[in-house]
Amino acid sequence: MKKVQILLVVILQALLLPLFAQPPKLKFNNNRFKIVQFTDIHWNSDSKYKVKNDSTEMMMRQVIKTEKPDLVIITGDISVSKGAKAGWEQVTRPMTDLKVPFAVTFGNHDTESDMPKREVLKYLQKNPHNVTQDSGNGIDGIGNSSLAVKSSESDKDSWLIYLFDSHAYTNDSTMGHYDWIKKTQIDWYVDQSNKFAKKNREVLPALAFFHIPLPEYEYVRNQKNTLGNHSEEVCSPRINSGLFWAFLQQKDVMATFVGHDHNDDFIGSLANIHLAYGRKSGYVSAYKEILDRGARVIELHEKEKEVKTYIRTLKGILLECIFKK
Repeated sequence: MKKVQILLVVILQALLLPLFAQPPKLKFNNNRFKIVQFTDIHWNSDSKYKVKNDSTEMMMRQVIKTEKPDLVIITGDISVSKGAKAGWEQVTRPMTDLKVPFAVTFGNHDTESDMPKREVLKYLQKNPHNVTQDSGNGIDGIGNSSLAVKSSESDKDSWLIYLFDSHAYTNDSTMGHYDWIKKTQIDWYVDQSNKFAKKNREVLPALAFFHIPLPEYEYVRNQKNTLGNHSEEVCSPRINSGLFWAFLQQKDVMATFVGHDHNDDFIGSLANIHLAYGRKSGYVSAYKEILDRGARVIELHEKEKEVKTYIRTLKGILLECIFKK
């Protein structure tokens, strides 16, 4: 009878484990921490896109195998049609198979599938490699997260990563087409930033990831020192809700990384904060697109508070940039 009870407990634990998967700890390795940013997968369940969907997964696997990241972040427009769950299964398979922690931020087209964002987040949180969290009730959006990257030498927080839900579309056409990051999210970020600073007795360097770019991206698009392709006008909200100003006030976020505009992959600087695009990763085209598919790689240096970033395609490395706090 005792053996039966033990067996039942083991079976119950196995059944419950996927419901309560503990996220992996993010940690520097020999003072280095590497992030691969994929963006705008645009997985579509229509059978005519199967080859392109498979090509996207193949490219993701190749980039991960080449770069060996400590974290993958996908910045929106991921599984965008009916049959979205199958899309999420395929898109997350490279990280699951290769055992790489991953996080996502939602894009405007993710709201057009047959799987609500809240349901997607619950699905992702059953994956033992997912680190996407949620800021909880009272905060606009789904999947707002503050992730601490631990020191290579201790359990002390070393860097921070903020994920924001940049929403989708406005309900009032007089206010533009795209929605914006809300005041509740900005207040949440400021609160998180202050708590981490108090806990660690210093302001920690940070990065921020979201899908729709801030209006400030258009300010830097044609600057002389902006690096990369900037041929597409920035499709940002008309409303500037103040997130960039909050970054300036908190003095922690060194760079932001977005997607959304498929023909932009530039990085430019405003007030010593770097504003960067990822590289369009999905082979399904939403409009005329000019860039090879790939990813942005972001490598953090713990001791120097330094960031190195570049674009990685199947052909090689492009547009390398290094900056410090």
